[in-house]
Amino acid sequence: MTRLSPADLLVWAAGRDDVMARFWARVARPEWTDCWIWTGALSDQGHGRFWIGEGRVVIADRLAWMAAHHGQEVPEVVTHDCDNPCCQNPDHLRAGDRSTNGLEYWARRGVPGSPLNDRRGARKRAEALREAALTGRPLSEVLADGLSDVDRDQEPLW
Repeated sequence: MTRLSPADLLVWAAGRDDVMARFWARVARPEWTDCWIWTGALSDQGHGRFWIGEGRVVIADRLAWMAAHHGQEVPEVVTHDCDNPCCQNPDHLRAGDRSTNGLEYWARRGVPGSPLNDRRGARKRAEALREAALTGRPLSEVLADGLSDVDRDQEPLW
């Protein structure tokens, strides 16, 4: 493989059946969540990391988005409506930019029960979700483990 730009690498990988078969083999679709959990390597921020080949690595959710949106321009960032950085469900992913991603993060971080409030941090939360996906542990338990009493027990406000 010649040295491709990060955007061209995503386009190339999303169009390769062999690469995408390896990719989707690392995604679990547990019955207990709409999120599709990445079961491979994780970044420090909890995003999946996928080796394309020859030492090239991409962020898994960006590849999942590209696979679902062939022909569209590669976005600056891919945001998660579910606030779960290890989620690969294209229905939970949106094209975005760093500015709107940051604004969305700060707007939702203060909401009681938000995954962004997890005391373990994004990486440890993603590790716990990955382990649950591989072992069948209920998502509700995994999510509750990382929340404070206030976040865990907050009743809906509307």
